[in-house]
Amino acid sequence: MKTSTTLLASALLASAAFGQGFKTSEFSYLTPAAGADFSYEPIVTVGDRVPLTGDAASEYAFVGIPDAMGLYKDKATNQNILFVAHEMPSGTHSAPLPGLTRFKGAFVSRYVLAPNGGILSGAPAHANLFLENTQVSNRPPQEGDTNAFTRFCSGSFASRENGLDRPFFFTNEESATGNYDGDVKGSQTVAIANGNMYTVPDLGRVARETTAIMPRRDSLTVAISTEDNGSPSYIYMYVGRKQMRSKVPLDRNGLTNGKIYVLCGRDAQHNEGSFYTGSLPVSWRQIPNGANLSATELLAAADAVGAFGFVRVEDTEFDPVKPTRSLFIATTGGSGPNNLGRLYELKMHPTNPIANGTLNVVYNADLIVTPGGSYNGYPGTLNAANGITGSLGVYGGGNINSGINYPVSIDNIAVSKDFIVICEDRNSPADAVFAKYARNGGLWTLNRKNNYAAKLQSTFNFAGVEARDAHSAITTRGLWETSGVIRGDAIFGPGTFIVNVQAHGTSVTPNGGGGAVTSIRTNIPKPEGGTYTRTEAISLFAEDGQVLIMRPAAE
Repeated sequence: MKTSTTLLASALLASAAFGQGFKTSEFSYLTPAAGADFSYEPIVTVGDRVPLTGDAASEYAFVGIPDAMGLYKDKATNQNILFVAHEMPSGTHSAPLPGLTRFKGAFVSRYVLAPNGGILSGAPAHANLFLENTQVSNRPPQEGDTNAFTRFCSGSFASRENGLDRPFFFTNEESATGNYDGDVKGSQTVAIANGNMYTVPDLGRVARETTAIMPRRDSLTVAISTEDNGSPSYIYMYVGRKQMRSKVPLDRNGLTNGKIYVLCGRDAQHNEGSFYTGSLPVSWRQIPNGANLSATELLAAADAVGAFGFVRVEDTEFDPVKPTRSLFIATTGGSGPNNLGRLYELKMHPTNPIANGTLNVVYNADLIVTPGGSYNGYPGTLNAANGITGSLGVYGGGNINSGINYPVSIDNIAVSKDFIVICEDRNSPADAVFAKYARNGGLWTLNRKNNYAAKLQSTFNFAGVEARDAHSAITTRGLWETSGVIRGDAIFGPGTFIVNVQAHGTSVTPNGGGGAVTSIRTNIPKPEGGTYTRTEAISLFAEDGQVLIMRPAAE
């Protein structure tokens, strides 16, 4: 076994050296649905090792909980670069550098890809770590450190097309427990540029799903952030001015000393209980001193100026067809007036980011999947500290037996000129939908050229892992997630996307008997030969997962 593993590693290094790149030998964790428009090619699976960027004699391992991704062609090196954020809680350890000290908490990987999607090399996306503009470390957080980042969730890539002077990858702490800098103000966004990671506190200290940079070519940097912290949650806009004479990346790119605004109903303080279909006039209102507020203070200040209250805002992406005029926004819902999630389109002014706009409901899953109900929310403040005069209320009386199968509990989205790709998450109302239609959470598309017609494109290959890992059936609907989906057309051709699978562990029983164990890939080879036990694999890789290229089926 040791000899075979060594020969395999040598072959992988050789193929990478000749430009073919490494591709996983594991089967696809996604199974195309009947009549699917896409096929799925896995490129890396948790436990796979590739050459370490800059040191081909060493290796870099793909570890679990992949989420946010960013893809671009580096114009200086002509390399295809893929960023992958790992959504680890701050207390979870993983070993992307085999044999070295384990990393602690969330971090980001950087892969160099061949034109066919094979991986030429991989490494941590940053060495140096800055609290805003002050360097505090020359490595990512690791085992033994007091502090670490928590749950890097969705994110985005931005570069010259977005008005920035260099490539940036943004990701965000999704959990409200983020406290890397120890000042207890709350979670924050991080930006990776030139091999450095910077915290970006001036965007506001809230638990975010994502941060998206508006494509524009002027002196302003405009960032939209979606707060993913229950109900109510809000949509924030940061507007900063570039300091072009500065040599400091954050200052030069307008990511410091800006102003924070929040999305509001223009004529009343609406929320998802008082607005649920059609169009709503909206405005952006400034939150004074927003960058210096804690998460709790920012929430209260947003409510005080009239913020629109959502139930768990998730992903957002600018429309590539109208990038300065249109922004798509997803909510996962789960309670109150938004049980099953919604998709919105925010119409914006093309040059003045804080001008009035319109919020349009693309679809409201409650009204499609469980029609016939009613809402009892009404406008007004939602924060008890400001006096409870409004209410999100609830959506009640809907009948799932009168509805249709449709995408629910939206987590991540990717937007092309033809499709909106939707990754479903789970919550209690969504679980009822999965049970009703005997399915798991899946990957869907909305056809932009056919009135947003919805189509289920894939489900999960539970049967494959049950056979490979020799254990009982996975019966928890919605257990796995597709996540981090992004367009891949810049590298892999028109109509392509990249998506990952979070193959969350669950209690299973080995086929040979014995007590319950946690599911994870069981054939991960050790560098020295043999394979890892389940316990070893969990301690090194956290959980199973995979990254895949999603190609039009006609290819």
